[in-house]
Amino acid sequence: MGAAEHQFDHNASDPGPWAARAPRTVTTLMVGKLICTGAGEQLCRVRNISASGMMLETPFPLREGDRIVVELRGGPVLEGQIMWVSEGRAGVQFHEAIDVEDVLAAAKGSSPAARLRRAVPRAPRFAIAGNARLVCNGVSHNVVMENISQSGARVRLSNQPDLDRVMTLVVPGLSPRSCTVRWAEDDSAGVAFIEMIPYAELSAWLNAAQPPR
Repeated sequence: MGAAEHQFDHNASDPGPWAARAPRTVTTLMVGKLICTGAGEQLCRVRNISASGMMLETPFPLREGDRIVVELRGGPVLEGQIMWVSEGRAGVQFHEAIDVEDVLAAAKGSSPAARLRRAVPRAPRFAIAGNARLVCNGVSHNVVMENISQSGARVRLSNQPDLDRVMTLVVPGLSPRSCTVRWAEDDSAGVAFIEMIPYAELSAWLNAAQPPR
């Protein structure tokens, strides 16, 4: 899931001269990779964003004062500090002001650079290694998963996969995912899931797969 529909918040009353100075807040829905000291790599959602900060949703228990980094789909990286936490949500103040329109364009793949590459923004990948199985035509092959996202994974295997076949990636703790091979090189391959892993499922798996804080 990438950047979804967004709209600008407006004050229904006369905003007065402060409106020209106040940061414009954009309501959005962007999935990101949350990196926090002692937390490994977790999944999060950005619910709104302005030049000076954003609001996150994540099941991971953040604390006031935590310094965090959020990598969004398409590559934008946002750094800041947790200012408040409440029931799975957290407010972040950025270390430096950002250009909101540039961040949204990159996350949606509508920035000039993305249009030139005709590239679809890649979902954030989580560098969690572990044993898995790649099943093709009823034959199971042991593989090592090197990273995973909602839309695919990188695996290491002993035999070159068949690029033309639909296979199933079986990762302990996740539901089996039908997939196709997007690329293969030496003993590694990238697989794309036919149906993305639901946010809640991957978020819970990431939380359980890493040591508690």
